Amino acid sequence: MDWENGALGSIFVPDIVTPEQFYDCRRDDSTLTPVKRLMMAVLEDALRCFQNNATATSGPRKRLFAEAEQWLCNDSSDGLFSFTTVCETLGIEPRFLRAGLRQWRMQQLAGDSARRLARRSPVVRSGKISAPSRRASRGRLSEAV
Repeated sequence: MDWENGALGSIFVPDIVTPEQFYDCRRDDSTLTPVKRLMMAVLEDALRCFQNNATATSGPRKRLFAEAEQWLCNDSSDGLFSFTTVCETLGIEPRFLRAGLRQWRMQQLAGDSARRLARRSPVVRSGKISAPSRRASRGRLSEAV
């Protein structure tokens, strides 16, 4: 029993690591969250430009489509905001997304009308947004006292 407390015993005793300790360093990406949100916004914008301007024949809409298509189809992983880097950071398989976009584009060219990518959260305002006036807030304070 003495060997359990000695140096020899510490070799045979397993280091216990809880799942929380093991996955903690992998899960804590709080410093990357703003960058990931920006990457998601860049990807969403590219997909929206690609889909909403796919039928453009000239002008700025055609240019937006061409730029989005070039970024989406570029295989280079150079740079922080390249398509491949953005997808890998967000946990998206770039080849799978490209295959889906190719299929969507072929459906568009064949005349099938597929749904376009909509805004994630449309902003709807009902009326004017303004701060409360100072007089109104003073009146409420005097009533409360």
